[in-house]
Amino acid sequence: VNKEFQQMNIFVPSAFFDGKSINGYDINTAPTFVPNLVGGYMPGPLDEPGIQMFGPPIPNSIFRALQHGYVVAAPSIRGRTQKDVNGKYNGKAPSCIVDYKASIRYLHYYSNEIPGDQNKIITNGTSSGGASSALIGATCDHPDYEPYLKSIGALDSTDKVFASSCYCPITNLENADAAYEWQFVGVNDFHRKMMKMGEGGRPTFTS
Repeated sequence: VNKEFQQMNIFVPSAFFDGKSINGYDINTAPTFVPNLVGGYMPGPLDEPGIQMFGPPIPNSIFRALQHGYVVAAPSIRGRTQKDVNGKYNGKAPSCIVDYKASIRYLHYYSNEIPGDQNKIITNGTSSGGASSALIGATCDHPDYEPYLKSIGALDSTDKVFASSCYCPITNLENADAAYEWQFVGVNDFHRKMMKMGEGGRPTFTS
């Protein structure tokens, strides 16, 4: 449907290929960390080890997971702003969950070929990415998703996970507008500030 946002990067600590272990994990027993970059239910692009995209310039979660002896599978995921060639939105719900599930089914289907323990898959995300991670944990193998998974050619496997790591998940969408109205009643304007990193890694704000 959208090749750019239906891919996955897989990273393995190089020590595993030398028969070594990290924190007691080896190439067969390492948990598999599956983070997403979804935010605001926008598209979540492919990610790799490096500096985190938001906040202070520190190593991202993929880098840290590899450091601690995890295998990392980082999928890209469609989001609500994407359209097909005919202008039809093709990244709206439940697309982000379907793509996430498809990546997990891939890991299970090829569990004998991909390093790591695919019975110890841990999803991770922040904000709407946290909600996506929560939904993966709450809807393992749920039949409601089967037609969507089949429509994109997902592998015939399980999408069960061992755990879901969910940072500030945005899940209560049906009441979100009312909550904002309650919180900001009478406040009718706003001023946006962008954070930049100044000297010594200290954040500075500009209007």
